[in-house]
Amino acid sequence: MILLVENEVIARYAFADALRREGHQVIEAEDGAQALSLFEKSHFDLVITDLIMPRINGFELIAQIRRKSPQMPILLISAYLSEEGGRIISDGSAEFLHKPVDSADLIAAVKRLLPRS
Repeated sequence: MILLVENEVIARYAFADALRREGHQVIEAEDGAQALSLFEKSHFDLVITDLIMPRINGFELIAQIRRKSPQMPILLISAYLSEEGGRIISDGSAEFLHKPVDSADLIAAVKRLLPRS
């Protein structure tokens, strides 16, 4: 199951739709706070998160997920990439796709990151 965290409704819908068409089960969250609540209640195989969000941003979300589940695959999607973002990517905490994200690129990244069943 994939946890998709994106505060932009249109982008969240497009990402979720593309993933569901590929047969993935997707749970959507509109921000990091909602995502953490869902993460506590369910088992996820992958987290896809935006960077800039209200309440809890993508960096803090990744840090909190890493404390609870150090091996969780994470895909960070954003139109912004700061020095901190580069550090997170380079230390292996998350993979990165730059917005706008092509559906084929999203699907390819998910296939790379999801554990083999």
